[in-house]
Amino acid sequence: MSQRFASDSRPEWFAVFGIALVLFAGCSEAQPEGPETFPVQGKLVFTKGGEVKTLFDRQALVAFDSVEQAGVRAIGEIQEDGSFTVSTIKEGKGKPGAIAGTHRVRLDLDDSATRFVAPQFLDFQKSGITVKVPSDQPLEIKVWR
Repeated sequence: MSQRFASDSRPEWFAVFGIALVLFAGCSEAQPEGPETFPVQGKLVFTKGGEVKTLFDRQALVAFDSVEQAGVRAIGEIQEDGSFTVSTIKEGKGKPGAIAGTHRVRLDLDDSATRFVAPQFLDFQKSGITVKVPSDQPLEIKVWR
């Protein structure tokens, strides 16, 4: 079994993410409860041997795992152009953005898309990618096949 969201299964996270998106769309005035978050938008870029558009329509997510606050994760759907916006998921509740601090990053892909990226990018510990939130620099997640 892969090391996706620890003991959580991928389909459950996709369901939570979908519910969170619906809640955000319907409740633009009221802010959900939870930790303070900061807007995070970025872009996934292949540096060699792949194309972002191969991930589109394949339940492809970018996932952030907080280093300072265990169990706090943010996820965002990867769009056809590689862009993404993350939302924090904690205890089944969603909130736009990510909490402040350092985050490990990985891709969470359905089984039909895992062949399009190098395996290390599917694991928080092995990806080697970290980001700081908030940041005044454009966020670019670089991967390869």
